Amino acid sequence: MAELRKEVAQYDDFLLLDIEEKYSKLPYKTIAFFKAAYALYDSEFYVKADDDIYLRPDRLSLLLAKERPHSQTYLGCMKKGPVFTDPKLKWYEPLGYMLGKEYFLHAYGPIYALSADVVMSLVALRNNSFRMFSNEDVTIGSWMLAMNVNHENNQHLCEPECTPSSIAVWDIPKCSGLCNPEKKMLELHAKDACSKSPTLPSDEDD
Repeated sequence: MAELRKEVAQYDDFLLLDIEEKYSKLPYKTIAFFKAAYALYDSEFYVKADDDIYLRPDRLSLLLAKERPHSQTYLGCMKKGPVFTDPKLKWYEPLGYMLGKEYFLHAYGPIYALSADVVMSLVALRNNSFRMFSNEDVTIGSWMLAMNVNHENNQHLCEPECTPSSIAVWDIPKCSGLCNPEKKMLELHAKDACSKSPTLPSDEDD
């Protein structure tokens, strides 16, 4: 922790949140992040991205800069899936009885973005206004349904390998990120298709 604080003091490249670092606390951590980011930065979008995905920020910035008819936008790689009711499973949902057999449409957790108007609404909420589920992506997705925001699906945010248009690459659906990120991240970055391909596909450069 001392080394981390030293780097923060030198480069100011980390955002420290006063919250317990625990898997079951991820929904609270995510909300705390959005509130802190909104207070510190004036932005059109706020992005939650895990550190175990291979990300192309240049392509992400172009995606976020596109004009949209909706000021309240929830952008991600959208999915549905079974509700896990077995306590032995990692993604066990104790409140599964309220959800039925299948989750509602929501973005995969490794990366998604909320427009400024959406985050502003989150910041304005009183504590415990909305229900917290065990899984962070499900929690955010349920809130987005309640807030009646626009869901924007983009599959380039969940590519299994680097392509001319991939924005985020991870081992979907095997892992919620890269399965062996310390090794896989370096391997991907060494590939020209990942790190040296142009921001836009060649047919869009004309």
